Amino acid sequence: MAYLEFRNIHLKFDERLIFSGFNLAIEQSEKVLFCAPSGRGKTSLVKMLLGFVVPDQGEISVAGVTLTGETVNSIRSKITYVSQDADIPKGIVSEVFAAVFKFQVNRRLNYQETVLSDWLETMSLPQDTLGKNVDALSGGERQRLALILGILLDRDIWILDEITTGLDHTLKIQIVELLLGYDKTILVVSHDDIYLNRGLREVSW
Repeated sequence: MAYLEFRNIHLKFDERLIFSGFNLAIEQSEKVLFCAPSGRGKTSLVKMLLGFVVPDQGEISVAGVTLTGETVNSIRSKITYVSQDADIPKGIVSEVFAAVFKFQVNRRLNYQETVLSDWLETMSLPQDTLGKNVDALSGGERQRLALILGILLDRDIWILDEITTGLDHTLKIQIVELLLGYDKTILVVSHDDIYLNRGLREVSW
């Protein structure tokens, strides 16, 4: 059995057929690039894995556990989802990060602010970012903070949905090479050719 499986997935939105009998198996630690054309449901597919979109028919499983209303929270706890919208909580950056790691599911991680400071340097963010309000940051800055948060959460599955939007080419290369170096199951949704020829399995439909 594969680590992640989509089995016989059917999905319609407003009578428009998105998936019909879709099947996909992904092994643990595999890196996969979803490169289907726009409008084919790439983001819908990864949101199904999180339980945010429910297929009309079919099953999804993670590590042998079928996704249901009863198992969705357990499955979500294995997944980090970073989107181009950089959805991180509002507030002062240092306080936001501290609060996230006080959640019961994250307490095992022993978060320290010094670790965040080191990551700010790695991601080419100034140290005074710690004291800024998330709302005052640019889209690219929030994007990098969301990536740092995702890395520090240290979950088994990373979903990276158009994360290179708004980053310059040099920073894109640095970040993509960094992320793909981790021994994680990584699902990438992107039209950016920065991911090509980097060892990802390309999946289209």
